[in-house]
Amino acid sequence: MGQTLPELEYDKLAPTRDRLRDVALVLSSLQRAFVPKHPRDWQYGLEVNMRGMCTQPFKVNDEEVRASLDLVRQRVRLGTDSWRLVDCDGPELLAEVKVWLQSAGADAELENPPFTGSSSFDPGQAAHYAEALWWLEEQFRELRMTLKKGVASPILLYPHHFDLSLVWFPHDDERQLAVGWSTGDETVAEPYLYLSAYPEPAGFQTLKLPPEAHWQTEGFSGAILPYAALVGSPQPAALFESFAVQTFAAARPLLG
Repeated sequence: MGQTLPELEYDKLAPTRDRLRDVALVLSSLQRAFVPKHPRDWQYGLEVNMRGMCTQPFKVNDEEVRASLDLVRQRVRLGTDSWRLVDCDGPELLAEVKVWLQSAGADAELENPPFTGSSSFDPGQAAHYAEALWWLEEQFRELRMTLKKGVASPILLYPHHFDLSLVWFPHDDERQLAVGWSTGDETVAEPYLYLSAYPEPAGFQTLKLPPEAHWQTEGFSGAILPYAALVGSPQPAALFESFAVQTFAAARPLLG
């Protein structure tokens, strides 16, 4: 995979991002109707794959099923059925999925998600988002391989905030370090990476960050690296490593 990252302009991306989020919310609702609750709520998150994102596997009438948001063909797929993203918003997809479940004879209640109501979909913006998602998921996987102790979460896309997340529990208890990628929100109105610790230990915000990053104290507490800094860097993978990998290693002793 190359080192060139697509630019993501928040104002241009946000309407399409909201459509993708609504679709992801439906997939998460479908997944949670069948996947048992995990002690750390991993049943909410979707997996990233080579075509976009998909549900964790679940069984309908003893047959293993996955629903997927295909960002290559820009379709939602479930069994042999599919729907174009440009034609199908969140509420419409939810209705289609319910019909699919009924036709499959599945007895399942789907939660009605808090949809954004986005009516916009730009195929070009969706393609840019997909490129960024795949690149960052690869960086998260490389970081995860360095976490030799404790428990590392799966790398999951959580639809409610629409962020990619990896959480490390070095002592397999409530103490944790998290890295994530958000496409922007009310607190930070641009795509960004974040690092956080819970409970936040003394000295966490004295850790050295690369000059492109800063500590966020309003809205939430953690370190922020703007996605634009990765785009503008001649070595984005090295910048990610200095922000996430090295900070994880430095923060680990602070958790005890």
